[in-house]
Amino acid sequence: MTEGYVYILFNRAFQNDQYKIGMTTKNPEERARELSAATGVPREFEVLYEQRVIDCKRAERLLHDRLRQYRSANNREFFQIPLKEAIKALERVAEEIGRVEGIAYDSDVAENKSLDAPSGEITVATVHPQRGPNAQKGVPDVVTFDDHASYTDAARRLILIDLRNRVFRLDGRLREAERCTPRQRIAYRIPGGRVFLEVKVQRAAIVLHLADGGCLDPNGIAVDIPESHGWRQLKKRITILNSADLDAAMPFVEAAYNLHL
Repeated sequence: MTEGYVYILFNRAFQNDQYKIGMTTKNPEERARELSAATGVPREFEVLYEQRVIDCKRAERLLHDRLRQYRSANNREFFQIPLKEAIKALERVAEEIGRVEGIAYDSDVAENKSLDAPSGEITVATVHPQRGPNAQKGVPDVVTFDDHASYTDAARRLILIDLRNRVFRLDGRLREAERCTPRQRIAYRIPGGRVFLEVKVQRAAIVLHLADGGCLDPNGIAVDIPESHGWRQLKKRITILNSADLDAAMPFVEAAYNLHL
């Protein structure tokens, strides 16, 4: 098995809904830069979505097979498919093959007492810097909410800001407890408690990892996170692509928060 990433890339020089779907053992952003530097590529590739899995070669083969009806002519890694369908297909394959994940912060991490609490409604301009203890090569050691909001696309940026505002309305103390970490992650925990929500920011999606507060799920929007993935108290995953998804996810966020009061 080869651990790595399966990704969805977009190039604005190509047709709408045409995406390059492939795998890499490197960071997907690095792979996108390599492809962008190739001769004959007029615009840069953007990483819209990624999943780190325990066997990226097998995951790519399986995903390509399931999306074969969408494959562009004469190019096995380009697919003409609605982005939402591509993301859902990638998520299902990652779940089947096995994801590689790790939590950014847990209850043993001390609070950063030096941060000043912002006041009023939160917007993208109000940020909390956080020094990441495990910063990797090519990843800034200090990242902010503004960095993460700038990373995602315009539609998801508004959703991310809305999510943040809704989280802060649950408890004013969460303003101080917000932790922005490398690799586009934002963690929330009640001061003195444990992380109940971690947000993974991608270009075309917002992924929530949250504690299981026992919220009913008649529409099946939440996916169980296996214990083997090492997410400790975070047991559920919800992918948000639009405002309706955020509305559906908020009861789960509130239940996770109430579980840790």
